[in-house]
Amino acid sequence: MTLSTAPALIGIAHGSRNPDAAAVTESLVSAAGARLGIEAHAAYLEDFASPSITEVAKMLAEHGYSSAVAVPLLFTEAYHATEDAPTELREAKAAHGIELVQAEVIGTGAEMVDVLATRLDQGEGDHPRGEIILLAVGSSRPGANEAVQALGDDLSACTGRSVHVRFATCEPRINDRLEKAKGPGTVLPLFAAPGLLLDRARERAQDAGWLVLDHLGDALAPIVAARYEDALSRLNARET
Repeated sequence: MTLSTAPALIGIAHGSRNPDAAAVTESLVSAAGARLGIEAHAAYLEDFASPSITEVAKMLAEHGYSSAVAVPLLFTEAYHATEDAPTELREAKAAHGIELVQAEVIGTGAEMVDVLATRLDQGEGDHPRGEIILLAVGSSRPGANEAVQALGDDLSACTGRSVHVRFATCEPRINDRLEKAKGPGTVLPLFAAPGLLLDRARERAQDAGWLVLDHLGDALAPIVAARYEDALSRLNARET
């Protein structure tokens, strides 16, 4: 495929007021696009971050693209993936006449277990390897938090270590584990990019003596690229 024939990649992120979030998101989407050899751009769901999906669709249409694959940079099928993103994609398609195909979310499968296990190996160094808190944003959507809990169980089986799943926006929260743990361990964020929720959790955990690893960033690029390829296969099958 070449840039002139392959659909572009749009990486859909929630957006954050953290000043570093946009640069990290754009780096991730660019890394996925480079793996695929295609044009790639980040777009954001929240009004305080830009560009929006509609703005990216307009730019791609002006560049001569007739289609793009949008990969939600999200880990579960929660509200942003099932409501916000599809609505904005439909509006962008209607406004600019470009075919926009939504891919699956990053997910919580075996690929993510490998990414998280690698992040632990690379990030902990000589730090004592105690228990792990897998920190996610959290959701009110049924099944979303359960998927993260299953990911924590799989990571525990992979590493042979105790993994406790905690959420930044709902119960169970990180503070209760920081208080109950027998000693400091490692906080492993299930975050694609920096954010204010992660900033607050980092401060609390570090005050308690815990090691807090970084957001996942470019480590997610292979999964994003794979989601694009899966969606492109469905698009091609539909057109034949």
